[in-house]
Amino acid sequence: MSDLPESERLFAEATAWYYRLHAEDVTLAERQAFAVWRAQGQAHAKAWEEVLDLLGALQGPARRLREQQQAAWRAPRRRIWPRVASAAAAVLLLGVLIGQTPWLDRWRADYATTTGETRSLQLEDGSRIQLNTDSALQVELGADERRVRLLRGEAWFEVTRDPSRPFVVRAGDGWVRVIGTRFSVAEAHGQIRVQLAQGKVEVRAGTGQGVFLEPGQAVEYAASGPGTVHGFEPGRAFAWRERQLVFSQQPLGEVVAELNRYWPGQTLVMGDGLRQRKVSGVFDIDKPDAVLKALTHTLGVRADQYTPYLRILREG
Repeated sequence: MSDLPESERLFAEATAWYYRLHAEDVTLAERQAFAVWRAQGQAHAKAWEEVLDLLGALQGPARRLREQQQAAWRAPRRRIWPRVASAAAAVLLLGVLIGQTPWLDRWRADYATTTGETRSLQLEDGSRIQLNTDSALQVELGADERRVRLLRGEAWFEVTRDPSRPFVVRAGDGWVRVIGTRFSVAEAHGQIRVQLAQGKVEVRAGTGQGVFLEPGQAVEYAASGPGTVHGFEPGRAFAWRERQLVFSQQPLGEVVAELNRYWPGQTLVMGDGLRQRKVSGVFDIDKPDAVLKALTHTLGVRADQYTPYLRILREG
């Protein structure tokens, strides 16, 4: 990486720092080292801002932080460094607060998985649950109702039939009610997605009426209520249960975003044109090097590994 232009080198370093600060095993020493890196100068500060922009992290406190940084850069030179140091401390604090979210969900959960991990479990009633990567849920088996709350991520359910005790999965602003069936519930772009493989489920959210799904049907819901029921491909949707991901003519940007859910660190795709290139294939979640090799060979792109936590795909 030493032969890269300085701006590109700093961008790569800033990106690596971003994902390291959000890692579950990040240490206090690493956070302190980031604060030192961030305070080295305007070039470092600018690289950090570019990474925040690229990753869509400038919302709420982060956006206010950027405005403070820009004000510092516009200030007279003699006043820059104290403000940069303060901004670095603010960034450090923000990283700590953001990084607490997965830990909070796992602390509240009865069962959880980390990045790249899947987990199978059997409840006392015989029902089976499989957790996807970075997921967490709570379970309460009562005398009249079996209750599960999905706190984050995705889960597959095989529910033992018991008409006297309905099985209810709560997620986001709604719930799914079943007696005995096989289905999945997942977070999906700010909504909750329900996909039914077998049986019948009722999905409710908000104040609107619920919808009933038949096998092969799916629906997304938010606080406003369920959306339109539609079909889906079970073989592709549930491939993660076999540690695989299946894509059919999907943009490279979407493919990489899904792969990032399972891999340590992050893989970035540089350039809008490249992000829109179509990808089809069946990929092994546990073999990132083989997946990247297949992508570079098929699309004719270059994959640069900067750190164990950062890979960048760009035109070859």
